[in-house]
Amino acid sequence: EIGQVRDAFYHMLDDLRGSTQRLEDLVFKLGTLNEMVELAARIPRIQDLLGLVLQSTMRAVRATVGSIMILDRDRTVLKLAASRGIPDAVVPAVEVKVGEGVAGKVVEMGEPVLVDDIASDPRFNKANDPQYGNGSFICMPIRVGDRVIGVINMAKKRDSAISDAHRPPPFSSTDLQFLNALMTYIGYAVDNSRLLEEAQSSASQLQNVVDDLKSTQTQLVRGETLRAMGQLSSG
Repeated sequence: EIGQVRDAFYHMLDDLRGSTQRLEDLVFKLGTLNEMVELAARIPRIQDLLGLVLQSTMRAVRATVGSIMILDRDRTVLKLAASRGIPDAVVPAVEVKVGEGVAGKVVEMGEPVLVDDIASDPRFNKANDPQYGNGSFICMPIRVGDRVIGVINMAKKRDSAISDAHRPPPFSSTDLQFLNALMTYIGYAVDNSRLLEEAQSSASQLQNVVDDLKSTQTQLVRGETLRAMGQLSSG
């Protein structure tokens, strides 16, 4: 009976530790979510915002490799906008067509994809895909309402020198919920930043047109003035 009580006590202790770790993880994720909301309000440039979002998100879900890909204006190709842990030689060439690979399928279907082991999934054998190594992987769409404007990719790369008992666990349902909540907000922030950049570009182009018109008008007035002075002189 003493042995049974002891085993029950240790079992309860393990459950308590697990619950405490899950609670701490949830609190950390909520803190990250609040931090990203504040950053999105203070950082208008898309590139700066996405780099910070990726860094904080990877820390929150304990990912070792990550990337954010944004859909181009023609909505046909995903282009790499931010990355961490991907070889520099691969980054410039990364483009994924909609409907191809995991990221392309996520954009096409609008649903996240969770993979237990990259090494055993044939969708990761594309030459132009980012290099995520092996291990657990998740791809989450970035939405603005009903539109998908990009994806975030997270991977937990396995180290062959580390035993299975000490390797990081695969992504959990809590990670999935956290990414879904964060990407819903970030989607609107990215879309607003893009609209702001487009508005600033249009305003700059309009200002150039106005400046050209002013210059042309000045030249016309000067020409007419010289012509009038010539007529007065000849008269």
